[in-house]
Amino acid sequence: MLPQERIEELVRACQTEAAQSIESGDPPFGCVIVDTRGKIVARAHNTTISDCDITAHAEIKALRELGQKVGNRKLPGYILFGNAASCAMCMTAAVKAGVVEYYYGAPSEPDMDPALTMADVAASSKLPIKITGPILADECIAQIIQGRKSL
Repeated sequence: MLPQERIEELVRACQTEAAQSIESGDPPFGCVIVDTRGKIVARAHNTTISDCDITAHAEIKALRELGQKVGNRKLPGYILFGNAASCAMCMTAAVKAGVVEYYYGAPSEPDMDPALTMADVAASSKLPIKITGPILADECIAQIIQGRKSL
């Protein structure tokens, strides 16, 4: 279990990634993946607009990066962080990668489509997943709102 101070630092690292998305004109989302000691091993931000790729969500990109680094599509033992709760696509990718712990900042947006939350996806998973959040929700929500205004 990571200390609360480190958890908050890692959510802020996701916000730093999200700021890069905002700068490039993309949706305001960022992700980091850490090992069990809390060391960042992968990071990414959303580039769905700039890459013309609907799957270029921060979580998907970070999972791809780490998979390439370790030479495996399965990533058990790693912990995923996002500045916001993941969509169903990203959460499903985390499940398929074997991620069993996930921390997020802002809660799911009400207009999410499909309207499947992280908890919905986790409830259908054969592998138990620990989901913790919201963390620094007010900060994360404010950044997302501001970032959406610039789109």
